[in-house]
Amino acid sequence: MSKFQYTCETPNKFVGGDVYSNDLETIENYCIDMGEEHGYSCVRDIDGNIVFDYGDIMDMVEQGIV
Repeated sequence: MSKFQYTCETPNKFVGGDVYSNDLETIENYCIDMGEEHGYSCVRDIDGNIVFDYGDIMDMVEQGIV
């Protein structure tokens, strides 16, 4: 099984789960799309560090999602 460099997490997306990629630009574009559609999304690197995010995390906190 190959290891992906990046994971896109969208807490408010109830179907589909996380998306994985080795291409940062592609997953950043996906993150923006998911952030616009679901309010917030982030990209983590293989070490779990957030390298890119889009949207309003505070709205997710207020809703109790994160």
